[in-house]
Amino acid sequence: MELYLDTANVAEVERLARIFPIAGVTTNRALSLPARSPYGKFCRVCKKRLVMRAFCLLRL
Repeated sequence: MELYLDTANVAEVERLARIFPIAGVTTNRALSLPARSPYGKFCRVCKKRLVMRAFCLLRL
């Protein structure tokens, strides 16, 4: 079973990636606005903390 986070919160990604074998992160604008973290920083944290098979950036 693979675990995915549905968040745009950088602190959540960093904290949970230390505890669980996270396969990836999904997010959308509704999650990223309240998180108030720059998208570039979010992408760098995901790339550093997670071993992902694919990484896709979408501009909406």
